Amino acid sequence: MWADDLVEVRIHGRGGQGAVLAATLAAEVAFQNGYYPQAFPFFGAERRGAPVAAFLRYSSSALMPRCRISDPFCVVVFDAALLPPETFLQGLQTGGLLLLNAKEGTLPFGPEVSRDRKVYIVDAAHIAAECGLIIAEAPLISSVMLGALIRVLHLAPPEVFLEALQGKFPQLEKENLAGARRGFLEVKEVFKDAIFQ
Repeated sequence: MWADDLVEVRIHGRGGQGAVLAATLAAEVAFQNGYYPQAFPFFGAERRGAPVAAFLRYSSSALMPRCRISDPFCVVVFDAALLPPETFLQGLQTGGLLLLNAKEGTLPFGPEVSRDRKVYIVDAAHIAAECGLIIAEAPLISSVMLGALIRVLHLAPPEVFLEALQGKFPQLEKENLAGARRGFLEVKEVFKDAIFQ
Protein backbone atom coordinates (compact mmCIF):
# COMPACT_ATOMS: atom_id res chain seq x y z
CA MET A 1 0.00 0.00 0.00
CA TRP A 2 2.81 2.42 0.95
CA ALA A 3 5.95 3.01 -1.09
CA ASP A 4 8.77 0.52 -0.50
CA ASP A 5 11.11 3.29 0.61
CA LEU A 6 8.89 4.56 3.45
CA VAL A 7 11.12 5.26 6.50
CA GLU A 8 9.64 5.86 9.95
CA VAL A 9 11.61 7.22 12.91
CA ARG A 10 10.64 7.68 16.56
CA ILE A 11 12.70 10.06 18.72
CA HIS A 12 12.66 9.97 22.53
CA GLY A 13 13.90 12.89 24.57
CA ARG A 14 13.16 15.24 27.43
CA GLY A 15 11.36 18.54 27.06
CA GLY A 16 13.94 21.19 26.19
CA GLN A 17 16.46 18.80 24.58
CA GLY A 18 15.30 19.55 21.04
CA ALA A 19 13.85 16.19 19.96
CA VAL A 20 11.00 17.95 18.13
CA LEU A 21 13.44 20.37 16.48
CA ALA A 22 15.62 17.47 15.32
CA ALA A 23 12.62 15.72 13.74
CA THR A 24 11.53 18.93 12.02
CA LEU A 25 14.99 19.67 10.64
CA ALA A 26 15.46 16.07 9.50
CA ALA A 27 12.18 16.44 7.58
CA GLU A 28 13.60 19.61 5.99
CA VAL A 29 16.72 17.71 4.89
CA ALA A 30 14.54 14.89 3.51
CA PHE A 31 12.47 17.43 1.56
CA GLN A 32 15.61 19.07 0.16
CA ASN A 33 16.66 15.62 -1.06
CA GLY A 34 13.45 14.92 -2.97
CA TYR A 35 11.38 13.06 -0.37
CA TYR A 36 7.91 13.79 0.97
CA PRO A 37 8.38 14.17 4.76
CA GLN A 38 6.24 14.42 7.87
CA ALA A 39 7.43 15.47 11.32
CA PHE A 40 5.24 15.82 14.38
CA PRO A 41 5.53 15.68 18.20
CA PHE A 42 3.73 13.87 20.98
CA PHE A 43 3.75 15.61 24.35
CA GLY A 44 2.74 14.31 27.74
CA ALA A 45 3.07 16.97 30.41
CA GLU A 46 4.40 20.04 28.60
CA ARG A 47 7.29 21.02 30.82
CA ARG A 48 11.06 21.08 30.60
CA GLY A 49 12.48 17.66 31.46
CA ALA A 50 9.27 15.71 30.85
CA PRO A 51 9.38 12.80 28.37
CA VAL A 52 8.72 13.86 24.77
CA ALA A 53 8.39 11.78 21.62
CA ALA A 54 8.81 13.15 18.11
CA PHE A 55 8.15 11.34 14.87
CA LEU A 56 9.58 11.53 11.38
CA ARG A 57 8.54 9.70 8.26
CA TYR A 58 9.57 10.22 4.68
CA SER A 59 9.06 8.52 1.35
CA SER A 60 9.37 9.09 -2.38
CA SER A 61 5.56 8.99 -2.44
CA ALA A 62 3.22 11.58 -0.93
CA LEU A 63 0.88 8.70 -0.02
CA MET A 64 1.79 7.98 3.61
CA PRO A 65 0.00 7.08 6.85
CA ARG A 66 -1.10 9.97 9.08
CA CYS A 67 -0.72 8.52 12.56
CA ARG A 68 1.81 8.01 15.32
CA ILE A 69 4.60 5.59 14.52
CA SER A 70 4.40 2.35 16.49
CA ASP A 71 6.79 0.12 14.48
CA PRO A 72 9.68 2.40 13.51
CA PHE A 73 12.64 1.47 11.36
CA CYS A 74 14.79 3.76 13.52
CA VAL A 75 14.60 4.81 17.17
CA VAL A 76 16.63 7.76 18.45
CA VAL A 77 17.20 8.22 22.19
CA PHE A 78 18.43 11.60 23.42
CA ASP A 79 18.75 10.40 27.04
CA ALA A 80 19.20 6.67 27.70
CA ALA A 81 18.35 7.22 31.40
CA LEU A 82 14.92 8.60 30.45
CA LEU A 83 13.19 5.28 29.82
CA PRO A 84 13.91 1.60 30.41
CA PRO A 85 15.32 -0.09 27.28
CA GLU A 86 12.22 -2.22 26.79
CA THR A 87 10.18 0.99 26.40
CA PHE A 88 12.28 2.71 23.75
CA LEU A 89 12.95 -0.59 21.95
CA GLN A 90 9.22 -1.31 21.73
CA GLY A 91 8.15 -1.87 18.13
CA LEU A 92 11.64 -1.37 16.65
CA GLN A 93 11.68 -3.38 13.45
CA THR A 94 13.90 -6.39 12.88
CA GLY A 95 16.81 -5.04 10.84
CA GLY A 96 16.16 -1.56 12.20
CA LEU A 97 18.47 1.07 13.69
CA LEU A 98 18.89 2.31 17.25
CA LEU A 99 20.77 5.60 17.78
CA LEU A 100 21.68 6.72 21.31
CA ASN A 101 23.34 9.72 22.90
CA ALA A 102 25.82 7.72 24.99
CA LYS A 103 29.45 7.21 25.79
CA GLU A 104 30.96 3.91 24.81
CA GLY A 105 30.67 1.43 27.67
CA THR A 106 27.67 3.16 29.29
CA LEU A 107 24.82 1.48 27.44
CA PRO A 108 21.89 0.23 29.54
CA PHE A 109 21.84 -3.11 27.70
CA GLY A 110 24.23 -5.66 26.23
CA PRO A 111 25.02 -6.92 22.73
CA GLU A 112 21.85 -9.04 22.62
CA VAL A 113 20.00 -5.87 21.52
CA SER A 114 21.96 -5.84 18.25
CA ARG A 115 21.10 -9.42 17.34
CA ASP A 116 18.59 -8.29 14.68
CA ARG A 117 19.32 -4.56 14.45
CA LYS A 118 22.17 -2.07 14.29
CA VAL A 119 23.06 0.02 17.34
CA TYR A 120 24.81 3.39 16.97
CA ILE A 121 26.12 5.79 19.60
CA VAL A 122 27.34 9.37 19.58
CA ASP A 123 28.56 11.26 22.64
CA ALA A 124 26.31 14.20 21.85
CA ALA A 125 26.61 15.88 25.26
CA HIS A 126 30.41 15.97 25.02
CA ILE A 127 30.36 17.21 21.42
CA ALA A 128 27.78 19.90 22.24
CA ALA A 129 29.91 21.14 25.13
CA GLU A 130 33.02 21.29 22.94
CA CYS A 131 31.10 23.24 20.28
CA GLY A 132 29.87 25.82 22.80
CA LEU A 133 26.28 24.54 22.77
CA ILE A 134 25.56 25.09 26.47
CA ILE A 135 22.66 27.05 27.93
CA ALA A 136 21.97 27.16 31.66
CA GLU A 137 24.74 24.59 32.17
CA ALA A 138 22.92 22.05 29.99
CA PRO A 139 24.27 20.82 26.63
CA LEU A 140 22.07 21.49 23.60
CA ILE A 141 22.34 18.16 21.78
CA SER A 142 19.64 18.38 19.10
CA SER A 143 21.94 19.42 16.24
CA VAL A 144 24.52 16.75 17.15
CA MET A 145 21.86 14.04 17.25
CA LEU A 146 20.44 15.38 13.98
CA GLY A 147 23.82 15.01 12.26
CA ALA A 148 24.18 11.46 13.57
CA LEU A 149 20.63 10.60 12.44
CA ILE A 150 21.24 11.91 8.92
CA ARG A 151 24.36 9.71 8.74
CA VAL A 152 22.81 6.45 10.00
CA LEU A 153 19.81 6.89 7.68
CA HIS A 154 22.09 7.72 4.71
CA LEU A 155 19.73 10.63 4.08
CA ALA A 156 22.28 13.12 2.71
CA PRO A 157 26.02 13.76 2.52
CA PRO A 158 27.32 16.35 5.02
CA GLU A 159 27.66 19.23 2.59
CA VAL A 160 24.05 18.78 1.42
CA PHE A 161 22.47 18.54 4.85
CA LEU A 162 24.55 21.39 6.27
CA GLU A 163 23.42 23.59 3.39
CA ALA A 164 19.80 22.64 4.12
CA LEU A 165 20.31 23.74 7.74
CA GLN A 166 21.60 27.22 6.88
CA GLY A 167 19.41 29.82 8.60
CA LYS A 168 17.46 27.23 10.62
CA PHE A 169 19.05 28.08 13.97
CA PRO A 170 18.03 31.54 15.20
CA GLN A 171 20.70 31.39 17.91
CA LEU A 172 24.17 29.84 17.90
CA GLU A 173 24.01 28.94 14.20
CA LYS A 174 27.76 28.50 13.79
CA GLU A 175 27.94 26.29 16.90
CA ASN A 176 24.89 24.23 15.84
CA LEU A 177 26.28 23.63 12.36
CA ALA A 178 29.61 22.56 13.88
CA GLY A 179 27.77 20.21 16.25
CA ALA A 180 25.71 18.74 13.40
CA ARG A 181 28.86 18.11 11.36
CA ARG A 182 30.60 16.42 14.28
CA GLY A 183 27.54 14.29 15.04
CA PHE A 184 27.59 13.14 11.42
CA LEU A 185 31.31 12.34 11.52
CA GLU A 186 31.57 10.84 15.01
CA VAL A 187 28.57 8.52 15.23
CA LYS A 188 29.67 4.90 15.28
CA GLU A 189 28.17 1.45 15.29
CA VAL A 190 28.65 -0.61 18.44
CA PHE A 191 28.50 -4.38 18.92
CA LYS A 192 29.40 -4.67 15.23
CA ASP A 193 31.78 -7.57 15.81
CA ALA A 194 29.88 -9.21 18.67
CA ILE A 195 29.67 -13.00 18.41
CA PHE A 196 26.52 -14.62 19.73
CA GLN A 197 26.20 -18.18 20.95
